[in-house]
Amino acid sequence: MNLIEYEKATEICRSFAGARLLVVGDLMLDYWVWGTVSRISPEAPVPVVDIAHHSYTPGGAANVVANLKTLGAKVDLLGVVGADDIGRRLRVMLERQDIGISGLVVSEDYPTIMKTRIIANSQQVVRADLETRCAVKDHVWKKLLAWANNHRQDYDAVVISDYDKGLLWGDHIQNLIKIFRDVPVIAGPKPVDLKRFLGCELITLNAKEAKAASGYDTFNNQGLEQAGRALLAELNLNSVLITLGERGMALFRKDVPTVRVPALASQVYDVSGAGDTVLSVMALCASASVPITEAMSLASHAAAVVVRKVGTATVNTEELLESLQTGSHQAELNPQRKILSAEEAARRLERLRHSQNPPTVVFTNGCFDILHVGHLNTLLAAKQEGDLLVVGLNSDSSVKALKGPSRPINCQDERATMLAALECVDIVVIFEEETPLVLIEKLRPDVHVKGGDYKEEDLPEAAVIKSFGGKIVLAKLIPGRSTTKLITLTQNSDSKK
Repeated sequence: MNLIEYEKATEICRSFAGARLLVVGDLMLDYWVWGTVSRISPEAPVPVVDIAHHSYTPGGAANVVANLKTLGAKVDLLGVVGADDIGRRLRVMLERQDIGISGLVVSEDYPTIMKTRIIANSQQVVRADLETRCAVKDHVWKKLLAWANNHRQDYDAVVISDYDKGLLWGDHIQNLIKIFRDVPVIAGPKPVDLKRFLGCELITLNAKEAKAASGYDTFNNQGLEQAGRALLAELNLNSVLITLGERGMALFRKDVPTVRVPALASQVYDVSGAGDTVLSVMALCASASVPITEAMSLASHAAAVVVRKVGTATVNTEELLESLQTGSHQAELNPQRKILSAEEAARRLERLRHSQNPPTVVFTNGCFDILHVGHLNTLLAAKQEGDLLVVGLNSDSSVKALKGPSRPINCQDERATMLAALECVDIVVIFEEETPLVLIEKLRPDVHVKGGDYKEEDLPEAAVIKSFGGKIVLAKLIPGRSTTKLITLTQNSDSKK
């Protein structure tokens, strides 16, 4: 259901480029360690991770900043970082991303939070938090409020991103709301003492947070309605937006019937960051005085794009408008979006490996000339081995080299389209070589699935797969099902006519 016309959405998205927003919230640094596991420690029953590389990304309230920047807004931050190496690294990263940080206060008393995630074979092994939850001292808040007063005319909207780490404890949120009373203040709070957010234009909560805050069961429609109405009344808000995952979103306003929109993504890879995306789009729309139901529709489309990205928590205006123009469901039904070059697939997988929740990538390959139930059985078995299935498809020339001059029956574009139309297949890549060895080296899958008529020692790609920590799985075949037998059966049938 679209509550906004495409032409109007295009106009709104253009306005994002001139928007000026301030984000206030708990700032963190995310540290990612990437490697492989091939053995257990002799010291304790724990895996040994052989580290390949590591990376840093801004975390916490900076997730909202990333969304706003991707959508084209000019963004400043108001918050606190520690006078430590973690804080220094975070400030440098933010400056490089052209985020305004003159509103950041460096405090000796407030250590910067860092969350370390160790990823092995595309699986998160452990998360370790370096975190001290503590209230920011009054003299620090005096600096923050003085800065806010000096810049109270600079912004079109203010976003409060509360992770309940200490920055926004006490009455500080009320002070900020008073300072920025001339612009919309949009908040994404934790369900702890929500009365701190009295006077906000809008708050966004997920179903679990709304249940904790209101005491009503938001996982049924009656409880959801009671929760939304109770929060409106208790907090004296204009609007409450509750995100419901696969159930969509619900918007509550005073003296106005509840508005519901369904979830637009039928295939959800990762919901992490979707809440920040919704908060960002609602804030940008508020800054441009967009009617809230239209903003809700845009936010719904933005969330639908994000949850299909596996760990990626941003959406740009082009993706947002494409979702609106084609319709999310209609776009998903277009198999061509799954057919990628080897280079495109490699870039996408590398990006996913650096995401917050990297998927287990499964690879299988073949000619798939006349698609039959044996093929489908192998593809379904492959999908069960992980999260994202990549199919390597032999090109027409390589099929001829392998099967003879009369093959393939179906050209490579038709074969690729049929594979991509299957729900279990996520990416299709056509390769020219007779074996997928070169493609596997580029894609570096976690699991390689082959039909059970092969032996692992006979596979030329086995050594390469194992060299980067992958494994080989042999899928059971359905007896008597092969393209060659189907062709022979058809020819024999024709000869009898």
